[in-house]
Amino acid sequence: MTAFAITEEQVARIIGALSADEMSRRFNRHFDFLTIASWTGETLIGKAGIGMSKDEIVVCAERAALFFGLDPDFLQSAETTRIADWASEVATAIKDNLAQFTFKSAARDERAAACVHNAPEILQDANAVAGILQGRKRVLSMVAPHSLLGFELTILTPNLQKIDSADVRSLTPEQISKMLAYGDVLVATPSLWRYLMQENLTAPDNTMAVAFGEPMTPQLAAQMRQAGFGAMRELYGSTETGLIGWRDAPGEDFVLFDHWKRDNGKLVRMSAAGKEHALQAMDFLGWSGDRTFRLSGRRDGAVQIGAVNVIPDDVAQRLSQHPLVSDCIVRVGRRDDGVDRLIAHIVLKKGSQPGERIARDIDAWCRTTLRHQERPRIYHFEEKL
Repeated sequence: MTAFAITEEQVARIIGALSADEMSRRFNRHFDFLTIASWTGETLIGKAGIGMSKDEIVVCAERAALFFGLDPDFLQSAETTRIADWASEVATAIKDNLAQFTFKSAARDERAAACVHNAPEILQDANAVAGILQGRKRVLSMVAPHSLLGFELTILTPNLQKIDSADVRSLTPEQISKMLAYGDVLVATPSLWRYLMQENLTAPDNTMAVAFGEPMTPQLAAQMRQAGFGAMRELYGSTETGLIGWRDAPGEDFVLFDHWKRDNGKLVRMSAAGKEHALQAMDFLGWSGDRTFRLSGRRDGAVQIGAVNVIPDDVAQRLSQHPLVSDCIVRVGRRDDGVDRLIAHIVLKKGSQPGERIARDIDAWCRTTLRHQERPRIYHFEEKL
């Protein structure tokens, strides 16, 4: 499809982010934010670069192919030493034939995590975003491009608008402040916006801040406006449903994008071809009008930690598998700066005495068993729950 004109360099950026996510999911191998941001098409896949094992190469190649709607084995026979080798094969394959995309949610079950979307629906979402970013000169991105909203916001939308898009994940807030110009858009999750505000990021006139992935707070929005962002957009959607709505400030209701409607209490998506199908949002929606709503909590009990959905009950269940843990409850605590963190309340098995040594042992176990966002930051040892 000509509307999906994705450059080879952009494909390489996406594959780099997909590979980091897949190694985290499947091999519990984690890379820091700046390392992932530094990967380009020229980054080596083997020992001198990312250091992928043979098994990791197989699953990362499969994830890259599936993302772009290709056969899972499409890249398995490719001669690969760099990310660019994969990117070249994919870019050629999708140039005239791109029918679907596969994104992964936070679900730990790999089958449940995979969400397939028809390409026209993803393009429809990107067109909707382009409508509320009309007149912007450039997009600067602090988010990875492999999630559904990250892909639509930082790859497809600027491509449709024929404006530049720059990945600034590897830059310091001071460098981003110097780079921002009149008419720019800066995209980040609320967690990243908090970091940028703490580091005194500033913006010139007529710049826009865009956020998604976790709830914004009025305090954070006020800081962003004081930093110079004259316009703001907060987007709502999910990997499962696509992009649903937007608003200008945390105190306002979300507004449905034009390709959605409310019909007898159901959320209905209208395709460009005129077909309609009902979908269930991942959150409970409190309707204030036919096209306006507020969020009323996740249906699956998930919370957003660093813009990643985490289910506390699932974390508690897996923590209970530690050889010293008899029972566990995981709750969410919010710091004064609005950041959510997990707090584990643990009952130890008989014969084990709580103390710093056991806390360190459990935390070390969590580092190798749980994803970074799933790790509790505080441990409380209880006699009973």
